[in-house]
Amino acid sequence: MLDALISGKLIKDTELKTSQNGKPYSNFLLSVGINEPENIVVSGIAFGVHAERIAKLSKGDALAVIGALKPTEWQDKATHEDRHGLSVTVADVLSVYDIKKRRKPTEPDGKPNHPPYGNPPPYDDELPI
Repeated sequence: MLDALISGKLIKDTELKTSQNGKPYSNFLLSVGINEPENIVVSGIAFGVHAERIAKLSKGDALAVIGALKPTEWQDKATHEDRHGLSVTVADVLSVYDIKKRRKPTEPDGKPNHPPYGNPPPYDDELPI
């Protein structure tokens, strides 16, 4: 088992479920990689507050998780081929949803309070060189 930081996009919508002992959990699938046809699919499970945070996300949302990573094997039901993958048990979560919720606008209208890029203030060079 390895501790890892996994970052990717959700392949499908997440759903918050409740275990028999009343604790929330959520299963999810992340597409991780650079080249889309060769992306690695990582399955994950989160419990408690982490599950609740992940359950607020939808298909296509970016998600980064930290947790215990382990290799998995299964047989494809359609082709009966052996498949290999990775699964992660979440210890912590970072999502764009969390970042947007924490950020507050710098001004009431939500616009930044700095001059726009490409439009610098005029220079005031009165010093002789």
